[in-house]
Amino acid sequence: MQKKLIGFFLSGIILVSAKAQEGSFESWAVGINAGLYGVGVQGATSLNPHLKLRTGFDYISYTHDDAITFEATADHPEGYDVTVEGEISEVSLIFPNFKVLLDYYPVKNSIFSLTGGFYLGANRTKANGLIRNYQELEQQLGEKPEYKYEDIVISPNDDGSFDGKLLMGNSIKPYFGIGLGRTIPKNRVGFRFELGMVYQGKYVLESRNVNEEGQEWIDRMAEEMELPFSQNILKLWPMMNFSLSYRIK
Repeated sequence: MQKKLIGFFLSGIILVSAKAQEGSFESWAVGINAGLYGVGVQGATSLNPHLKLRTGFDYISYTHDDAITFEATADHPEGYDVTVEGEISEVSLIFPNFKVLLDYYPVKNSIFSLTGGFYLGANRTKANGLIRNYQELEQQLGEKPEYKYEDIVISPNDDGSFDGKLLMGNSIKPYFGIGLGRTIPKNRVGFRFELGMVYQGKYVLESRNVNEEGQEWIDRMAEEMELPFSQNILKLWPMMNFSLSYRIK
């Protein structure tokens, strides 16, 4: 799916580049923007009266410091379960993305446009956890135990700590949207509002301590910790963006 989308957008970019008329790159603008991929800076130029090219960088970082607690169980050699307490803390989300976007204005000098292009970056979220009194429990059980919490099997480090990293989609993410406003203002300053969708692709949970089935638990953790994402929007990320541009030529 991702290869087809990338091929489609590359074909479109090659086609419009071939049709760029004389006089391309005569108009330029720089600006700042804020949206669901964070805040950023961008530059834009005109390819022809209907096509504008934008490049830039967006960044967002979010940290959840308050720990949440949970109870997990381990199998005792004598055949019963031992209940332990654990916590998940220091959850951080980082979205660093370069972007290459093409704005197509069907009507010359209008404010309505269609946008296609790519975001390029490794979106990810990380979390650290701890099984409390792990070393005492290990001595009690006589072995290094694994702990179960719902669908998750946790194999802590020697000090009871564990961690995980969620890779939220692919590094190259196709984008399509619609916008109101001019990429390059007629006057010195202009505004633009945009709605769209980023195809991030499948997410992957990487951890030395957590089994793969733990991915199904991500939604419940995100809801409990009030994190700004869920499993449903990891693959198709909605985009809303507002930009302020300054015409330099």
